[in-house]
Amino acid sequence: MRKKERQLVTLGLIVLFGVIAYWAYSGFSVGGFVDLNNSLNSNETTATETYTLGISNLAATVLDVGDVKISFSIANADKFNITSVKLYYALNVADPANASYTAVSLTDVNGTYEYTVDTKFGDVLYYYIEIQYVEDGNTKVFRYPSTGYESVTVTDTVAPTATLTIDYNATTGNATILINASDNDAIDKVILFYAITADGNLTNVTFSNVTLTVAPYTYTLTVDTNTTDTIYPYLDVYAEVYDLSGNMVRVPANGTIQLYANETKSIAG
Repeated sequence: MRKKERQLVTLGLIVLFGVIAYWAYSGFSVGGFVDLNNSLNSNETTATETYTLGISNLAATVLDVGDVKISFSIANADKFNITSVKLYYALNVADPANASYTAVSLTDVNGTYEYTVDTKFGDVLYYYIEIQYVEDGNTKVFRYPSTGYESVTVTDTVAPTATLTIDYNATTGNATILINASDNDAIDKVILFYAITADGNLTNVTFSNVTLTVAPYTYTLTVDTNTTDTIYPYLDVYAEVYDLSGNMVRVPANGTIQLYANETKSIAG
């Protein structure tokens, strides 16, 4: 290649690189380059979370004394400007949908709202919850349940406690049975079961029973009709104690209390 031709090629390359440099400096206004960063940014969307006010961990617990403890938490409470939490309740009303309800203001204690209603066994308790909160400058009300009410029948679930004692008099041959019973509500009845046998063998033995409804719960029966005999019979007893709600305790819990009627003695179980 001649010297002049080489000079022309060199000049052409210089011009070409100059044009490319100009395009690069001017931001690629001409050509097929894409600014991916700007493109991604222009398509970004911001997710908006939506929170719902609600009641959680709601419980209505019948206490041993017959009261009802209502407790609950408020779901998403920290996302709302809550100004008031109230419990409304009514007792033994004929028409709970149109009854007058007593309102009680509640306060948050470690995330839990709680109130104990003064009730007694056999009552029917109706209640609902209202939460007031401020949103966009307006006071709004959340109600649970949204319509109607919750209800609780106040039922005793605690069984009575009882002990059974036998006092036997060898002179008369009589045994006096005493059942001491107590309950968080009231005792309804005591059913005493007993059997008298010659040898204490209870196989195929049918127990007699008597129902006692007035305290003290005692019953006297003749065990030995011939107190001069050298063979003395056996007395086996147990009792079932019921409260007004039908809860029952058996004493002893299993088997019987057995008395061998040959001397004056007391047996407790």
